[in-house]
Amino acid sequence: MTDEQELYGELKPDVRALAQPLFELSEKALRERGGFLPHAAALTEGKITLVGAMCSSANGIANSTHIIPMLRKGLRSMAHERPVTAIGVAETVTATPDGKASPAIKVLLEHHRGLTMALYLPFTQDNGDIKFGSTLSMFVPPEYNPWDED
Repeated sequence: MTDEQELYGELKPDVRALAQPLFELSEKALRERGGFLPHAAALTEGKITLVGAMCSSANGIANSTHIIPMLRKGLRSMAHERPVTAIGVAETVTATPDGKASPAIKVLLEHHRGLTMALYLPFTQDNGDIKFGSTLSMFVPPEYNPWDED
């Protein structure tokens, strides 16, 4: 067993606590609106806080390019104001689970103890009907690391 696997085994309740509401919110937005903007959650003192960002661009439409930096700044600010145990960020990506490109919900989870994982939930959309595949997970390098001193 690797150090990452051992740490994951220990922190699995935190991973589940963050991933579940992010996947649920993402799935709901896909079903109701056909898509979603990135959103996040933070685990603080045993409680989950959902985090979103609102912005408008020059053309009045927000997208991931606008939202991700705002989430990063907000999560970093939150982690410096109070004890944040872990963060999670959900977005839509293209994944290749079986070598075939597919849209997927990606939930990136970063724990202050050093565990970083990406969970992918591939999906297909056909005439408004959405079908979800099996969740895939992997250990990845951190992208947000809100505990770093910048």
